[in-house]
Amino acid sequence: MSNEIWDDEDGDEDERAVAERIDGEHADNPRLAAWLGEQEGRFEDWSRDHGGGWDFGERSLDRLEAVIREHITSVDDLFAHEHTPLVQVACWYVGEVHRRAAGTEWRMDPDPADSHPWSGRPYVTVPFTRLDEYRDPEGIDYDARPRHHPLSSFLALLREGPGSGPGSLRSELRDYGPDAE
Repeated sequence: MSNEIWDDEDGDEDERAVAERIDGEHADNPRLAAWLGEQEGRFEDWSRDHGGGWDFGERSLDRLEAVIREHITSVDDLFAHEHTPLVQVACWYVGEVHRRAAGTEWRMDPDPADSHPWSGRPYVTVPFTRLDEYRDPEGIDYDARPRHHPLSSFLALLREGPGSGPGSLRSELRDYGPDAE
């Protein structure tokens, strides 16, 4: 059975064209530009408030884990502080490390759905031009590129607890392939 949305027979976009169009919309939009600009503008003060010397290196993610664990005590606390400079700049920092270390790019839905709260949050993923490098092992997902929502990374960190030690945020870089981390 054919799905007209993905067929090219009637002039409809094929699956790859739809995915590329959506990726482009998520890559270049006013919401994302405003969020990135705001966090970059806050970074100098944030850096000074958290000891300075933030170099966007992979190992600095271990230090960021310590900052998050020091200031955020639980998942509920994270959501309560989600829109503060502490958390938003930390999210930006994680994504910037991914971008610089693994060649990812920022994305954000230009028109997020109220029914899907994660669609309103920024994330990083590898460029669409590298789509074919990633395959879903189950063959279900057409776009199997790894993507990371930094806020979700902090959720995982808090759920692990302080006994897990540093390295959780840094380990995500392995998702992009052997050349990362």
